[in-house]
Amino acid sequence: MKQYGYFSDDRREYIITDPNTPRPWFNYLFNRIYHALLSHTGGGFSYYKDPKTNRILRYEHLHTDRSGRYLYVRDNNSGEYWSANWQPMRKPYESYKCTHGLGYSTISTQTSGIATDITYFVAHTDPVEFQIIKVKNNSNQTRTLSLFPFVEFVSGNIEMELVYRTIICLYNYADFDKDLNCIIARKEKYHHTQKDMGMSFFAVGGNISGFECNKDKFYGRYRDLQDPIMVQQGKLSSTDVQGEDMVGVFQKDVTLKPGEELEFYVALGYEIEHKKVKALLKKYSSLEAVAKELDKVKKYFLEAVERISVKTPNENFNTMTNIWGKYQLYAITCWRGTSQYHGGEGGLGYRDTAQDIEGLLSVQMDLAMEKLEKILYWQYSSGHAVSGFSYVEGSWDKDSDGLTMKSDVAVWLVYTVVSYIKETGDLDFLKKIYPFHDGGEATVYEHIVRAVRFLFRERGSHGLPYIRKCDWNDAYDHLGIRKQGESVWLAMALARACKQLVSLAQHIRDENIEKEMKEKYAVLIEIINKVGWDGKWYLAAYNDFGKKIGSKVDKEGNAPLNSQTWAILSSVVPDDRLPDILDQIDNYLDTAYGPALFLPAFTGFDETIGRVCSFAPGTKENAAVFSHACAFKIVADCEIGRAEKAIETFNKLCPMSPAKQDHDKYKVEPYVWAEYIIGPNNKYNFGEGTFTWNTGTTPWMFIAATEWILGARRDFGGLRIDPCIPADWKECSIKRPFRGATYEIEIKNPNGVNKGVKELIVDGVKIDGTLIKPHGDGKVHKVSVVMG
Repeated sequence: MKQYGYFSDDRREYIITDPNTPRPWFNYLFNRIYHALLSHTGGGFSYYKDPKTNRILRYEHLHTDRSGRYLYVRDNNSGEYWSANWQPMRKPYESYKCTHGLGYSTISTQTSGIATDITYFVAHTDPVEFQIIKVKNNSNQTRTLSLFPFVEFVSGNIEMELVYRTIICLYNYADFDKDLNCIIARKEKYHHTQKDMGMSFFAVGGNISGFECNKDKFYGRYRDLQDPIMVQQGKLSSTDVQGEDMVGVFQKDVTLKPGEELEFYVALGYEIEHKKVKALLKKYSSLEAVAKELDKVKKYFLEAVERISVKTPNENFNTMTNIWGKYQLYAITCWRGTSQYHGGEGGLGYRDTAQDIEGLLSVQMDLAMEKLEKILYWQYSSGHAVSGFSYVEGSWDKDSDGLTMKSDVAVWLVYTVVSYIKETGDLDFLKKIYPFHDGGEATVYEHIVRAVRFLFRERGSHGLPYIRKCDWNDAYDHLGIRKQGESVWLAMALARACKQLVSLAQHIRDENIEKEMKEKYAVLIEIINKVGWDGKWYLAAYNDFGKKIGSKVDKEGNAPLNSQTWAILSSVVPDDRLPDILDQIDNYLDTAYGPALFLPAFTGFDETIGRVCSFAPGTKENAAVFSHACAFKIVADCEIGRAEKAIETFNKLCPMSPAKQDHDKYKVEPYVWAEYIIGPNNKYNFGEGTFTWNTGTTPWMFIAATEWILGARRDFGGLRIDPCIPADWKECSIKRPFRGATYEIEIKNPNGVNKGVKELIVDGVKIDGTLIKPHGDGKVHKVSVVMG
């Protein structure tokens, strides 16, 4: 089994030792206004605030992993030249290593006796990224070198660029700004709706002997970045650009004696105004200032991942919960709207953001609150919500009321707000007033009540909520195009929201809402079990013509996983039906990678169901092992005490699981969650991972690990201690902040049980029950738990 890297001893770095990985292995470097996606060879792209409208760099395709942030090196004595990143020239090297860390990546190579180290990172708060470059002569001869830091600009709307490739470039302007000693690349405004047309900037520390902005001249006729003529010739033309493709290239000429080293920095960023570019370049005008910023970034992310820490006998569990899964959660909460897999989309999905917030509440409250206020605004006054939104372009939905868009989005707001109240105890938040984006305003409490009332009101002939464009499964996109299709899964999700509102209303003593939500919940339970049950499992939906989706009478798409797990999460499944749905999950859907979304896969387009039928079998929502849905399953397992099954699925989902050790088969990064694994009905690629980083798996796996498996769970009255662990975990622990105090929770399991707390001691005092009332004193409290 081929492997391409390994974790450092502290698991905080992943070290790649062979650049020829089956797919580019990325790191996300980011702050709250700037995002750089960086592969292990320097490929990827960057953007400011929105990946579609404010794209800085071009990235052609995942399979070529080009373009990127490269350093070309030329030996001016021999005429030999190469790329220090390995890409894009891919010449033989003497050594190669890429280290992906928390907030930084370093690519280290040696070719022809010249060693280079390039450390990439994004500033803590500013819209700029840096490279700290070290070049050392490890040969026994004096070497005269030319160094060429390189980027390729878009500097504008990537969607327009992709569609109108030869037209949009006519708006391009790139030139060397002598006052700032940098290249400025921008697009001239070409439509009255465009606002805040900014500019990209590219600068290098120290002296330069030339620059280049003209892509055609840099590459040469019928050549590309794999063999640019100006690197071959060792001379840039110092040419500006008007109306042509733009690059940013500098030339630094240097002579290094044996053992001598040169260190300098490169800056790349985006700003709206020229004066702000000037201010940033002044702020970071020295190598010392840039190095200090790197230290600041490293410290920030180290502190961020240490806010919650766990210790169990399962190293993979610890790694994903303590470090990489948590870092991934920070990254996608900031930047959920794009990835290396679909770089032309902008903005943030509504349901995605809501779930990310819920995952982040316990570790980064200010970021969670920033996003929570956004999704409150992007709710309609009807109670429904937009499918997604962009900080630059606004709502994804083009219709006035959103009724033809995704059906489920508003239900996630309820879970997120309720989780916020449980995490903080801040009941005053429910009274705060926020506007709806289509006009009017209401308290937060009213926002979530309206969400439930909207979904309950908008139901079809079977009494189930309308599915409209789709529910959680985006690819069920033809079930409700005639506005008659209904979702069984959404009825369950709505029932769960009603149940949560019952608990919230009881907590704040609102008897009217408590009564209303209990009545709605009872209605939904009856309907789901009457029209949603198919004999051995729950259906997915009904289409516009009343046809059951996910039924045993169909040859394809049976036993939909989400409907089985959410029957548990919403507490709608009767005791006598529970064994049947567990049998489908455990014995029909399960694989070495986790349970499939349904089986068998669809094999051809059905216009009454949707594009789910057209995906290749086992890919995307067509019977893949969809990690997000598997995470739902883990929480459902814990709710009914199935600890062994919960950890079994957790282990299977881990990117470093035994089934994923063959990297040539699994292909993708072995240190972050993947959206899905290609499912068993695919003839060629079963077991291949794909769509890493940007996945709702991330918050749910973090919640599953910390709140359900280790059981340190937020509740209205305090911190609930309710572990659900494997019998062979005799000891484990979790450190968790909660309402102004920190709790160090040691769990002992001497009798090897899965669930149940025999004894709970806080600061040496035994307490009754499993609820720790908040201390809020800023202190560390020792908690001892004995299971039994």
